Amino acid sequence: MSLGLTCLLILLASCSCCQHRTCHCAGRIFICQESKVVQLPRDIPTNATELRFVLTKMRVIPKGAFTGLRDLEKIEISQNDALEIIEANVFSSLPKLHEIRIEKANNLVKIDQDAFQHLPSLRYLLISNTGLRFLPAVHKVQSFQKVLLDAQDNIHIRTIERNTFMGLSSESVILRLNKNGIQEIKNHAFNGTCLDELNLSDNHNLEKLPDEVFQGAIGPVVL
Repeated sequence: MSLGLTCLLILLASCSCCQHRTCHCAGRIFICQESKVVQLPRDIPTNATELRFVLTKMRVIPKGAFTGLRDLEKIEISQNDALEIIEANVFSSLPKLHEIRIEKANNLVKIDQDAFQHLPSLRYLLISNTGLRFLPAVHKVQSFQKVLLDAQDNIHIRTIERNTFMGLSSESVILRLNKNGIQEIKNHAFNGTCLDELNLSDNHNLEKLPDEVFQGAIGPVVL
């Protein structure tokens, strides 16, 4: 068999798993960028390394949506104004996943407390411009990497509870919590973390930090 024919067969094989009415692939990147997408496709290629859901009309990201996608490295869910709920185990047990972006989803009001679990490679988590009233439970992430949690422009988030970030990373963390609606941060909120940087700017109703807010934390180096 000639080299050219072999390459053609490999190319056809890689394309055959990505035929879809409303989504498409670019290499191992699975892209849904269409308002006709109203529910999560069930035929996401198992070898996908990146998922992009942009401008869709999905109301729910269902439980265990990405289970078994063990090569997955990045997920983007953005500009989805119909999205309301992300259920349990959506971002769970994905060993290579290092970047999650959830942004411009103003009607997203619930991320299940078990949505983020066992993500040893996670380095970047963006949650921005949502309708969330509480920060998601990130303490079950258990990353072995330095993690940047970028939670901005969530104007309905009022309170940061104690032990919120414990378990996010076994290494250091950067927390960018600016431009939210934070009014209160509880004592021990950063317990169990090694804080490289904490940004709380533009939370206009946050007037003070309690005396023991950093109890149990190392840092922050930069506040």
